[in-house]
Amino acid sequence: MKKLLTLAVAAAFAAPLAASANPTVYGRVNVNLVHQDMDYMGDVSGDAEAWNVENNASRVGVKGSEDLGNGLAAVYQFEFGVDASDSGDLSGRLAYAGITGGFGTFAMGRQWTPYYGSVDKIDIMQVGGMNDAYLGLTRVGNAVAYVTPNFNGLSGKLALVIDNGGAEDVGEDFADWWNASVDYDNGPLSVGLSYLAAQGDVDGSLWGLAAKYNFGMFALVGQVERADEDYISNVINSDLSGDTTAYALGGELYLGNNTLRATYGHVDSDDGDDGSTWTLGAEHNFSKRTRIFAEYEDSELNRMKHSGHYHESDGQRFGVGIRHDF
Repeated sequence: MKKLLTLAVAAAFAAPLAASANPTVYGRVNVNLVHQDMDYMGDVSGDAEAWNVENNASRVGVKGSEDLGNGLAAVYQFEFGVDASDSGDLSGRLAYAGITGGFGTFAMGRQWTPYYGSVDKIDIMQVGGMNDAYLGLTRVGNAVAYVTPNFNGLSGKLALVIDNGGAEDVGEDFADWWNASVDYDNGPLSVGLSYLAAQGDVDGSLWGLAAKYNFGMFALVGQVERADEDYISNVINSDLSGDTTAYALGGELYLGNNTLRATYGHVDSDDGDDGSTWTLGAEHNFSKRTRIFAEYEDSELNRMKHSGHYHESDGQRFGVGIRHDF
């Protein structure tokens, strides 16, 4: 239970919250056929090789707004993850309500972390589990978030996670976690800087810096993160010890309806443990809503991210899939 609470309050968040005129039902189905070949170490050793049909972030949701007059609008969003590969079970992704206007946007509920939106620009692959070098978190609940207006491309986000149920673990301060980000998006350039930290008995902090530049025919991305030892052990639940640095580089080449992608990531801990991952991908877009893709990953990083009875020392994954957005 304590681990679940720690994960639940591990970051604060805010997505760009834009009001729409009417409620909109939307969704995504992303199903992949994946082959993986893992070499294990630790309590269990040996190889594991298998094919599997996997779901990657399929979802269904509704979002919209109500005009309140005087330049104000109420905004809301409910989004549920859907297991498109097997059971069809639903899981909570987003659920918030807020007010937006000339002052910016204020929202409460389960949302995206400012950190994810600002830093994880390398998350460009379509097959699940191919973003191993990222240290940050994506979504959490019990959050109060504020997004500033856009000042010629410059904006800021501030979010607090306030979870009385986690006070035993995280302390009795007003906010258990806080997360602040600054972003600059203007034309082909996008830059994000973010810092998140916990308060209380279970502490930890993480900062990240990322940038993307679109040259037209191709785009380049890069990001760097630095997490202290408490964040690594308490939040990620990793076998690593000591402060940890992660960096990643990537690129996309646009050829009409086709996109070629490549990424490289490296994680290095102060305890001397390190590892790398690289991915290659190709995508064809039949339309704005439907695409097919094939991707390959060779990674050493799974073994360092999660503790357990055995740890993956390295592995290769190959996947093909189809994604439809509606």
